[in-house]
Amino acid sequence: MTDWWVDYPWRMIQTNLREIDMVDMDAERYVAELQAFKATVVLFNSAGIIASYPTKLPFHYQSPYLQGDSLQDVIEACHRAGIRLLARTDFSKVRRPIFEMHPEWAYISPQGEIVDYNGDIHVCINGDYQQHYALEIIRELITTHDVDGIFFNMGGYQVRDYSGNYYGICHCPHCQERFAAMYGLALPAAEDMADPVYRKYVEFKKRTLREHHERVYRFIQELRPDLCIANHLEFRRGVVRQESNTAIERPLPHWQYSASDNTKWVTSSYPSMVASNTTVDFIDFPYRHVAVSPHQQKLRLAQALANGGAVDYYLIGRLDNHEDRSGYAGIREMFHYHAAHEDDYVGLTSKATVALLNGPEANQAEFRGWFRVLAEGHYCFDTLMVDTALELPWDKYRAIILPDYQPVSNALAQALDAYCAKGGTVIAVSRAAMRDEAYEPREVPALTCLGIERVQAVRPHMRGTYLKLDDKTGLSRFDDTDLVFVDGNYVYADYVASAEGRMRLVPTHPWGPPERCYYTTVTDHPGVVINRYGAGRAIYVPWEPGALYYRQGYTNTLDYCLDLLEGVAELEPLGGNLPPMVEATLFERRDGAHQLLHLVNGSGHFGVSFFAPVVMSDLTVVMPCAAAPRSVTSLVTGAPCATTFAEGRLTVHVPSLELFEALKIVP
Repeated sequence: MTDWWVDYPWRMIQTNLREIDMVDMDAERYVAELQAFKATVVLFNSAGIIASYPTKLPFHYQSPYLQGDSLQDVIEACHRAGIRLLARTDFSKVRRPIFEMHPEWAYISPQGEIVDYNGDIHVCINGDYQQHYALEIIRELITTHDVDGIFFNMGGYQVRDYSGNYYGICHCPHCQERFAAMYGLALPAAEDMADPVYRKYVEFKKRTLREHHERVYRFIQELRPDLCIANHLEFRRGVVRQESNTAIERPLPHWQYSASDNTKWVTSSYPSMVASNTTVDFIDFPYRHVAVSPHQQKLRLAQALANGGAVDYYLIGRLDNHEDRSGYAGIREMFHYHAAHEDDYVGLTSKATVALLNGPEANQAEFRGWFRVLAEGHYCFDTLMVDTALELPWDKYRAIILPDYQPVSNALAQALDAYCAKGGTVIAVSRAAMRDEAYEPREVPALTCLGIERVQAVRPHMRGTYLKLDDKTGLSRFDDTDLVFVDGNYVYADYVASAEGRMRLVPTHPWGPPERCYYTTVTDHPGVVINRYGAGRAIYVPWEPGALYYRQGYTNTLDYCLDLLEGVAELEPLGGNLPPMVEATLFERRDGAHQLLHLVNGSGHFGVSFFAPVVMSDLTVVMPCAAAPRSVTSLVTGAPCATTFAEGRLTVHVPSLELFEALKIVP
């Protein structure tokens, strides 16, 4: 039997209920509010820290506010309305009275202290509460209530409280014993990847989390195989639920492609799972009752749809008693749009021709910089996660980019070499593949295709250095510029004789006073290295332009990256006159019935704010196409689009672009 969530029109709302929201819970009113948004799934607080139903388990803290309609009433009302309900659980904490009965369940800091946050005590994933008692709570919940799925909040190794205070690695007896049993070592004192013991601890966390995920997943499957289980990626089944959110103290810049990023890696790397990235209504934990910009919320939903995902909205409290409803109209508009066209969004697969590698140990600044370069350069690209990259076909990709991704396994490195040898292009940046999957350092990168014989040094501070562009072959954007500015890391290396180095490094020299601001030395260290390997080629970038572009955003850096992609790697972006603020994606239904070309207008992102996007007029998109299509129609307006077709290129004319456009191309 097909899982209910496969090709399901997923429009989820999470009402993250407070205890007091159950005092006057009215199931019919609650469901009517969901229906007004055309929601098809709801995420509802059910168990864990607080039981939202009458529990019979002695160590499951029951809410004292269960005076309105019950959880069972809500489930039944949802089902009558055709809405699926996922149970939200959180086993990361217990209330103080339960801790006092079972102090051995608690997380313990390196200083021997517990974490007590407003009477909620952090518990350790290796303790008996999460290992055993939580399973009994799950059993009670899913066998007494007809929920349709389950979500686990704040799983894993939690080392911070809701105020962001850091407490360190858990040193409870269970962690100490398990770590010693696996490695014969004491737990590390601090999180430091330069410490080999901490690197073992990172591996320890991965192993124990996987074991726990497998235990919980199989436990649920034996009881309720029909449930949609969230975020158990190991099984390639269920839903991947993520958040696009904000935080007051989070370092800037805001990640304007948050929803695109979160959705893309799921649809690219876990295509059998639902990609449900939620737009978080509130500003931060301390400000849960005030919403972010309505335009920011709509942008997130448009990005999710454009990248093959679902629409998802998360707020604190209920819809009917929320105190900041400023985002409702825009959220409702996006949900209604999806409801009107849900059949067009079923079974979509990406038509990307470039892959960008990512994973849990990524240099996120470098990754995000390349994400921006590809999006703003109008390349159709996927995000391949290292956990699944070897499971997926690569034949559709003309290039695979490793943006300073260091821990690459031997198997993945060999596959990339083979891909390159067969005619693909590998673009590797900075320290890519210089560590193995356990984060242990290598003397040279594992990628033979790069042509690196020896790494002399990795210099971390390149302030005041440049690349001299004395050979501008393929660099069409630098007619009036002879230098590219460099910052961050630079890898000094020796290369095989066949490798071609371009651009020359200008080392640090005086930048003040003005009278002394000149350089006298230009070295032979390259700004990019091209190595032919079999039928393909590898392009090595020994510095980190992605992180620099993500942080500073200058066209000097962007032009370098775009020329590298287009002029050196000979990759073809979508053509036309799309501004960089427009993100373009291309998907196709599995049955080949149509393609969806999305355009998302991000021009409303201005500084640190999100406003209504500037309406754009008279846009054109030029894309490869095997034959003239039968029709091209706007799903947003319902109007047919003017097109021209010649020599394998389709030109689509878009008269006006507000927030987004979805062009349905029927072959």
